[in-house]
Amino acid sequence: MRILSCINRNRLPDHNSTVLVILVIHILFATGSARAQSGEALLKAGYIEKFTHFVQWPDYLEDNVAVSFGIGIIGHDGLKVSLEEIFSKVRVNDKNVKIKHIESFEEIDNFNIVFICGSEKENLDEILRYTRGRQILTIGDTAGYAEEGVIINMYREGDYIRYEVNRKSLMESGLVINSLLLDYAKIIN
Repeated sequence: MRILSCINRNRLPDHNSTVLVILVIHILFATGSARAQSGEALLKAGYIEKFTHFVQWPDYLEDNVAVSFGIGIIGHDGLKVSLEEIFSKVRVNDKNVKIKHIESFEEIDNFNIVFICGSEKENLDEILRYTRGRQILTIGDTAGYAEEGVIINMYREGDYIRYEVNRKSLMESGLVINSLLLDYAKIIN
């Protein structure tokens, strides 16, 4: 109230009031930023869910009732919670979806999708060497990832999330992506 009364009288608030105003503004922007980041993570998780419907997955997924559909995350960001929220209501190839952080390269074979966080930029070559030639859909959201060999990379363009597809990496994986998904993608290679 003191701040408002100072403003109403066209007088600048004292030092303590100024610090309080700056603190309140900082908290408001930080909260908005966190909401925007979680909203963006939810949007990206939604994209990943939609991608699953446009990929022809390996036959073993249909043949084996006990197998679940796996999404592994390499690195750390806020995407896991959003993926769990989206996939708690969705099945892929009539399978339940398990989402887990990948701690070692040997675990990669247990997943159908591997999401590579931006924090793994230094390890990207090694990760892609391990996934190359396997029927694993690699997805990222970091500038340059598609050029490096990630199959699908999401990126920001203004207020929009777009995606690009590395055609060579896709062909090497043996996965087939429906042309409807490719029509809206920026094609790399």
